[in-house]
Amino acid sequence: MGSYSLQSAAKERIERRVHGIDAVQGRVLWLPLKEELPHCAVKRAHGKGAVEDGIYGHPVVVISRPVDEKHAIHFHLITSLQGKKLYQLYNKSNEFHVSRRSWYLPISPTPDHPDATSKKTKKRFPTLELADGATLRWDSYVNIRHVYKINWSLLRVYANPETLITQHYGFERESLIRMLAKSKIFTMYEPASQHQNPVWNESTSEPIHVSTHITQKAKDNGKENILSVSDTASTTSPAYSGGPSAPQLGFRVPHVENYRIADLPLKVPPDTRVNPATTTSVRGMMLQPFEGRPSARSFDPNVMRRPVDQFGTDAKGVMAIIITSV
Repeated sequence: MGSYSLQSAAKERIERRVHGIDAVQGRVLWLPLKEELPHCAVKRAHGKGAVEDGIYGHPVVVISRPVDEKHAIHFHLITSLQGKKLYQLYNKSNEFHVSRRSWYLPISPTPDHPDATSKKTKKRFPTLELADGATLRWDSYVNIRHVYKINWSLLRVYANPETLITQHYGFERESLIRMLAKSKIFTMYEPASQHQNPVWNESTSEPIHVSTHITQKAKDNGKENILSVSDTASTTSPAYSGGPSAPQLGFRVPHVENYRIADLPLKVPPDTRVNPATTTSVRGMMLQPFEGRPSARSFDPNVMRRPVDQFGTDAKGVMAIIITSV
Protein backbone atom coordinates (compact mmCIF):
# COMPACT_ATOMS: atom_id res chain seq x y z
CA MET A 1 0.00 0.00 0.00
CA GLY A 2 2.79 2.37 0.97
CA SER A 3 4.71 1.56 -2.22
CA TYR A 4 1.59 2.13 -4.32
CA SER A 5 1.03 5.52 -2.67
CA LEU A 6 4.56 6.64 -3.42
CA GLN A 7 4.30 5.55 -7.05
CA SER A 8 0.93 7.26 -7.44
CA ALA A 9 2.26 10.46 -5.94
CA ALA A 10 5.28 10.38 -8.25
CA LYS A 11 3.08 9.80 -11.30
CA GLU A 12 0.74 12.62 -10.28
CA ARG A 13 3.68 14.99 -9.83
CA ILE A 14 5.20 14.09 -13.21
CA GLU A 15 1.89 14.56 -15.00
CA ARG A 16 1.11 17.91 -13.36
CA ARG A 17 1.07 20.69 -15.90
CA VAL A 18 3.38 23.66 -15.68
CA HIS A 19 2.03 27.07 -14.67
CA GLY A 20 3.45 30.47 -15.50
CA ILE A 21 5.23 30.78 -12.16
CA ASP A 22 7.10 27.53 -12.93
CA ALA A 23 8.54 28.86 -16.18
CA VAL A 24 11.53 30.74 -14.79
CA GLN A 25 15.26 30.66 -15.43
CA GLY A 26 17.00 27.76 -13.74
CA ARG A 27 13.90 25.61 -13.22
CA VAL A 28 14.11 21.93 -14.13
CA LEU A 29 10.99 20.71 -15.96
CA TRP A 30 10.01 17.58 -17.88
CA LEU A 31 9.78 17.39 -21.69
CA PRO A 32 7.17 14.71 -22.55
CA LEU A 33 7.55 12.09 -25.24
CA LYS A 34 7.22 13.24 -28.84
CA GLU A 35 3.89 11.48 -29.38
CA GLU A 36 2.44 13.33 -26.40
CA LEU A 37 3.15 16.72 -27.97
CA PRO A 38 1.70 18.62 -30.93
CA HIS A 39 3.54 18.42 -34.24
CA CYS A 40 6.75 20.51 -34.26
CA ALA A 41 6.19 21.59 -30.66
CA VAL A 42 9.94 21.85 -30.10
CA LYS A 43 12.02 24.14 -32.29
CA ARG A 44 15.53 25.48 -32.19
CA ALA A 45 15.84 28.81 -30.42
CA HIS A 46 19.42 29.26 -31.58
CA GLY A 47 21.39 27.74 -34.42
CA LYS A 48 20.22 25.57 -37.27
CA GLY A 49 19.41 21.95 -37.85
CA ALA A 50 16.65 19.46 -37.22
CA VAL A 51 15.38 18.69 -33.73
CA GLU A 52 16.60 15.22 -32.80
CA ASP A 53 14.04 12.61 -31.73
CA GLY A 54 16.26 11.62 -28.82
CA ILE A 55 15.62 14.81 -26.85
CA TYR A 56 12.06 13.86 -25.86
CA GLY A 57 11.24 12.20 -22.55
CA HIS A 58 14.01 14.07 -20.73
CA PRO A 59 14.29 16.75 -18.06
CA VAL A 60 15.20 20.21 -19.32
CA VAL A 61 16.48 23.39 -17.69
CA VAL A 62 14.87 26.73 -18.51
CA ILE A 63 17.51 29.25 -19.55
CA SER A 64 15.21 32.01 -20.79
CA ARG A 65 11.60 33.13 -20.87
CA PRO A 66 11.83 36.02 -23.33
CA VAL A 67 9.49 38.94 -22.82
CA ASP A 68 8.83 39.15 -26.58
CA GLU A 69 7.74 35.48 -26.82
CA LYS A 70 4.65 35.35 -24.65
CA HIS A 71 4.31 31.59 -24.13
CA ALA A 72 7.78 30.31 -25.03
CA ILE A 73 10.72 29.23 -22.92
CA HIS A 74 14.22 28.42 -24.16
CA PHE A 75 15.92 25.41 -22.66
CA HIS A 76 18.95 23.14 -22.54
CA LEU A 77 18.52 19.38 -22.46
CA ILE A 78 19.47 17.37 -19.37
CA THR A 79 20.64 13.83 -20.11
CA SER A 80 21.85 10.81 -18.17
CA LEU A 81 23.79 9.60 -21.23
CA GLN A 82 21.86 6.32 -20.94
CA GLY A 83 23.46 5.57 -17.61
CA LYS A 84 27.04 6.09 -18.77
CA LYS A 85 29.59 8.53 -17.44
CA LEU A 86 30.95 11.18 -19.77
CA TYR A 87 34.47 9.74 -19.63
CA GLN A 88 33.07 6.33 -20.59
CA LEU A 89 31.16 7.62 -23.60
CA TYR A 90 33.94 9.87 -24.93
CA ASN A 91 37.14 8.41 -23.53
CA LYS A 92 39.66 9.32 -26.22
CA SER A 93 42.00 12.29 -26.54
CA ASN A 94 41.29 12.95 -30.20
CA GLU A 95 39.66 16.17 -31.39
CA PHE A 96 36.20 14.66 -31.82
CA HIS A 97 35.98 13.24 -28.28
CA VAL A 98 37.47 16.37 -26.70
CA SER A 99 34.92 18.49 -28.56
CA ARG A 100 32.01 16.27 -27.55
CA ARG A 101 33.05 16.29 -23.90
CA SER A 102 32.98 20.09 -23.94
CA TRP A 103 29.25 19.99 -24.70
CA TYR A 104 28.36 18.71 -21.23
CA LEU A 105 28.43 20.07 -17.69
CA PRO A 106 27.85 17.58 -14.85
CA ILE A 107 25.14 18.07 -12.22
CA SER A 108 26.09 17.13 -8.66
CA PRO A 109 26.45 14.41 -7.40
CA THR A 110 27.58 13.31 -10.87
CA PRO A 111 31.40 12.93 -11.00
CA ASP A 112 33.31 16.01 -12.11
CA HIS A 113 33.95 16.67 -15.78
CA PRO A 114 36.77 14.40 -17.01
CA ASP A 115 38.69 17.42 -18.33
CA ALA A 116 38.39 19.32 -15.03
CA THR A 117 41.79 18.20 -13.82
CA SER A 118 43.14 21.48 -12.45
CA LYS A 119 41.87 24.58 -10.70
CA LYS A 120 41.73 26.40 -14.02
CA THR A 121 39.93 23.66 -15.93
CA LYS A 122 37.45 23.18 -13.07
CA LYS A 123 36.36 26.75 -13.71
CA ARG A 124 35.99 25.97 -17.40
CA PHE A 125 33.98 22.82 -16.72
CA PRO A 126 32.17 23.41 -13.41
CA THR A 127 29.99 20.86 -11.67
CA LEU A 128 26.54 22.43 -11.34
CA GLU A 129 24.46 22.32 -8.16
CA LEU A 130 20.71 22.17 -7.63
CA ALA A 131 19.21 24.43 -4.99
CA ASP A 132 18.45 23.17 -1.49
CA GLY A 133 20.48 20.00 -1.95
CA ALA A 134 18.02 18.51 -4.45
CA THR A 135 19.19 15.71 -6.72
CA LEU A 136 17.96 14.24 -9.98
CA ARG A 137 17.08 10.58 -10.25
CA TRP A 138 20.19 9.67 -12.28
CA ASP A 139 23.67 11.08 -12.66
CA SER A 140 23.07 13.71 -15.31
CA TYR A 141 24.64 16.40 -17.49
CA VAL A 142 23.42 19.63 -19.07
CA ASN A 143 24.00 19.68 -22.82
CA ILE A 144 24.90 23.33 -23.48
CA ARG A 145 25.52 22.76 -27.19
CA HIS A 146 21.88 23.09 -28.23
CA VAL A 147 19.19 25.65 -27.35
CA TYR A 148 15.57 24.70 -27.97
CA LYS A 149 12.23 26.40 -27.37
CA ILE A 150 8.70 25.25 -26.62
CA ASN A 151 5.40 26.58 -25.31
CA TRP A 152 5.95 26.19 -21.59
CA SER A 153 2.37 24.95 -21.02
CA LEU A 154 3.29 21.73 -22.88
CA LEU A 155 5.94 20.81 -20.31
CA ARG A 156 5.39 18.92 -17.07
CA VAL A 157 6.68 19.40 -13.55
CA TYR A 158 9.80 17.31 -12.93
CA ALA A 159 9.73 14.86 -10.04
CA ASN A 160 12.21 12.39 -8.61
CA PRO A 161 10.19 9.50 -7.13
CA GLU A 162 13.06 8.78 -4.75
CA THR A 163 12.86 12.25 -3.15
CA LEU A 164 9.17 13.17 -3.12
CA ILE A 165 9.76 15.68 -0.34
CA THR A 166 11.37 18.00 -2.91
CA GLN A 167 8.64 20.09 -4.53
CA HIS A 168 10.72 22.17 -6.94
CA TYR A 169 13.91 21.43 -8.83
CA GLY A 170 16.07 24.30 -9.94
CA PHE A 171 19.72 25.27 -10.18
CA GLU A 172 21.19 27.41 -7.46
CA ARG A 173 22.02 30.89 -8.66
CA GLU A 174 25.79 30.66 -9.06
CA SER A 175 25.52 27.42 -11.01
CA LEU A 176 22.94 29.01 -13.29
CA ILE A 177 25.24 31.96 -13.91
CA ARG A 178 28.16 29.66 -14.73
CA MET A 179 26.02 27.59 -17.06
CA LEU A 180 24.72 30.66 -18.93
CA ALA A 181 28.22 32.10 -19.18
CA LYS A 182 29.58 28.83 -20.55
CA SER A 183 26.70 28.61 -23.01
CA LYS A 184 27.35 32.18 -24.14
CA ILE A 185 31.01 31.45 -24.85
CA PHE A 186 30.30 28.11 -26.50
CA THR A 187 27.25 28.96 -28.65
CA MET A 188 27.07 32.80 -28.58
CA TYR A 189 23.54 32.46 -27.20
CA GLU A 190 22.47 35.04 -24.63
CA PRO A 191 19.04 35.37 -22.96
CA ALA A 192 17.05 38.45 -23.93
CA SER A 193 14.95 40.56 -21.55
CA GLN A 194 12.90 38.27 -19.35
CA HIS A 195 9.17 37.97 -18.81
CA GLN A 196 8.08 39.52 -15.53
CA ASN A 197 5.94 37.29 -13.37
CA PRO A 198 3.09 39.17 -11.69
CA VAL A 199 3.79 37.45 -8.37
CA TRP A 200 6.61 38.94 -6.30
CA ASN A 201 8.58 36.90 -3.82
CA GLU A 202 11.60 38.51 -2.18
CA SER A 203 13.25 35.15 -1.56
CA THR A 204 13.40 34.29 -5.24
CA SER A 205 16.25 34.90 -7.58
CA GLU A 206 16.26 37.57 -10.26
CA PRO A 207 16.19 36.85 -13.99
CA ILE A 208 19.71 36.52 -15.24
CA HIS A 209 21.67 37.83 -18.18
CA VAL A 210 25.28 36.86 -18.61
CA SER A 211 27.54 38.24 -21.29
CA THR A 212 31.24 37.82 -21.83
CA HIS A 213 31.37 41.53 -22.67
CA ILE A 214 28.94 44.12 -21.42
CA THR A 215 28.97 47.62 -22.89
CA GLN A 216 27.62 50.35 -20.67
CA LYS A 217 27.28 54.06 -21.33
CA ALA A 218 27.60 56.68 -18.61
CA LYS A 219 24.51 58.86 -18.81
CA ASP A 220 26.16 62.25 -18.39
CA ASN A 221 29.12 62.12 -20.72
CA GLY A 222 28.16 59.41 -23.21
CA LYS A 223 31.45 57.53 -22.75
CA GLU A 224 31.45 53.77 -22.95
CA ASN A 225 32.91 51.54 -20.26
CA ILE A 226 33.60 47.97 -21.35
CA LEU A 227 33.27 45.53 -18.48
CA SER A 228 34.33 41.93 -18.83
CA VAL A 229 32.53 38.97 -17.29
CA SER A 230 34.15 35.55 -17.60
CA ASP A 231 32.53 32.14 -17.58
CA THR A 232 33.35 31.91 -13.89
CA ALA A 233 31.06 34.80 -13.02
CA SER A 234 29.40 34.57 -9.63
CA THR A 235 27.13 36.59 -7.37
CA THR A 236 26.22 36.88 -3.73
CA SER A 237 22.50 37.09 -4.51
CA PRO A 238 20.22 34.47 -2.94
CA ALA A 239 20.10 31.04 -4.51
CA TYR A 240 17.20 29.94 -6.64
CA SER A 241 14.35 29.17 -4.26
CA GLY A 242 11.93 27.45 -6.56
CA GLY A 243 9.44 30.31 -6.72
CA PRO A 244 8.64 32.94 -9.34
CA SER A 245 11.34 35.28 -10.53
CA ALA A 246 11.63 38.86 -9.37
CA PRO A 247 10.58 41.58 -11.86
CA GLN A 248 14.04 42.88 -12.78
CA LEU A 249 15.37 42.96 -16.30
CA GLY A 250 18.47 41.05 -15.66
CA PHE A 251 21.77 40.42 -13.80
CA ARG A 252 23.92 43.07 -14.59
CA VAL A 253 26.95 44.62 -13.28
CA PRO A 254 26.48 47.55 -10.89
CA HIS A 255 25.70 50.85 -12.57
CA VAL A 256 28.70 53.15 -12.94
CA GLU A 257 27.75 56.54 -11.57
CA ASN A 258 29.10 59.77 -12.98
CA TYR A 259 30.50 61.33 -9.84
CA ARG A 260 30.18 65.08 -9.88
CA ILE A 261 30.92 67.97 -7.52
CA ALA A 262 28.77 70.91 -8.57
CA ASP A 263 29.36 74.55 -7.62
CA LEU A 264 32.23 74.04 -5.25
CA PRO A 265 32.77 77.00 -2.89
CA LEU A 266 35.65 79.09 -4.11
CA LYS A 267 38.60 78.69 -1.77
CA VAL A 268 41.86 80.38 -2.77
CA PRO A 269 44.90 80.05 -0.49
CA PRO A 270 46.48 83.39 0.55
CA ASP A 271 49.72 82.65 -1.30
CA THR A 272 48.06 82.16 -4.68
CA ARG A 273 47.67 84.66 -7.51
CA VAL A 274 44.36 84.11 -9.22
CA ASN A 275 43.43 85.21 -12.69
CA PRO A 276 39.75 86.31 -12.54
CA ALA A 277 39.02 84.08 -15.52
CA THR A 278 40.05 81.01 -13.51
CA THR A 279 37.30 81.27 -10.91
CA THR A 280 34.83 79.68 -13.30
CA SER A 281 37.28 76.86 -13.82
CA VAL A 282 37.45 76.22 -10.08
CA ARG A 283 33.69 76.24 -9.62
CA GLY A 284 33.20 73.98 -12.60
CA MET A 285 35.60 71.32 -11.40
CA MET A 286 34.12 67.82 -11.61
CA LEU A 287 35.23 64.27 -11.07
CA GLN A 288 34.95 62.33 -14.30
CA PRO A 289 34.84 58.52 -14.20
CA PHE A 290 37.72 56.82 -15.98
CA GLU A 291 37.08 53.13 -16.55
CA GLY A 292 34.73 53.12 -13.58
CA ARG A 293 37.03 55.08 -11.24
CA PRO A 294 36.56 58.79 -10.51
CA SER A 295 39.48 61.06 -11.38
CA ALA A 296 39.72 64.81 -10.89
CA ARG A 297 40.42 67.29 -13.66
CA SER A 298 43.37 69.58 -13.02
CA PHE A 299 42.85 73.25 -12.24
CA ASP A 300 43.53 76.00 -14.77
CA PRO A 301 47.28 76.43 -15.26
CA ASN A 302 46.91 80.18 -14.64
CA VAL A 303 46.38 79.45 -10.96
CA MET A 304 50.00 79.57 -9.79
CA ARG A 305 51.60 79.27 -6.39
CA ARG A 306 54.09 82.04 -5.59
CA PRO A 307 57.29 81.32 -3.70
CA VAL A 308 57.19 82.14 0.02
CA ASP A 309 60.34 84.36 -0.04
CA GLN A 310 58.60 86.72 -2.44
CA PHE A 311 56.32 87.91 0.35
CA GLY A 312 59.28 89.59 2.07
CA THR A 313 60.06 91.57 -1.08
CA ASP A 314 56.43 92.59 -1.49
CA ALA A 315 56.20 93.71 2.14
CA LYS A 316 59.28 95.94 1.82
CA GLY A 317 57.84 97.55 -1.30
CA VAL A 318 54.57 98.32 0.48
CA MET A 319 56.40 99.90 3.48
CA ALA A 320 58.48 102.08 1.12
CA ILE A 321 55.33 103.40 -0.56
CA ILE A 322 53.76 104.21 2.82
CA ILE A 323 56.86 106.12 4.07
CA THR A 324 57.10 108.11 0.83
CA SER A 325 53.46 109.12 1.00
CA VAL A 326 53.92 110.35 4.60
